[in-house]
Amino acid sequence: MKYEIIESKHWKHTSGRTASIYGAVPYYNDNDSKEWEIVSCGFTVRNLKTGTVGIGRPPFKTIEEAQAFIAKFN
Repeated sequence: MKYEIIESKHWKHTSGRTASIYGAVPYYNDNDSKEWEIVSCGFTVRNLKTGTVGIGRPPFKTIEEAQAFIAKFN
């Protein structure tokens, strides 16, 4: 097995801006942190051999779409 399905998440600001959960936190202090939350935005895959998350495309909307992808490439 090369891929596993994981829930895709990102930081979301009250203004609608987004940021990756795989980098630095997007806020500077405790007050600013109250305007950010981690939200789920579909499903993606993790490559078990390299640890890479995602495949260079937006997340799959359903788990069935992600399962179809890994069925093809696993």
